[in-house]
Amino acid sequence: MLAEKNPYISRAYQQLQIISQDKEKRLEYEAREKAIFDHNQLILEAKERGKQEEAFRIAKNMLLENFDTNVTARISGLSIKQILYLKNEQ
Repeated sequence: MLAEKNPYISRAYQQLQIISQDKEKRLEYEAREKAIFDHNQLILEAKERGKQEEAFRIAKNMLLENFDTNVTARISGLSIKQILYLKNEQ
């Protein structure tokens, strides 16, 4: 079968199988796909939030050690505006 030899045709064939199922099965498939997407999105957002929190922690520590604002921004990856905000918080 051609679908077995070509991954693009195989994927298209899989999609054809999905959309040709009955309405209930199609809704189940779509719900499952949405749940997978939502789960992956939550994991990605949590990782990004963790990276942002780590950057703020590093910047705060650098400011406590009297590092220059520009150096702190460059090393932490935060903007100058964010660094100035942190500086004013202290």
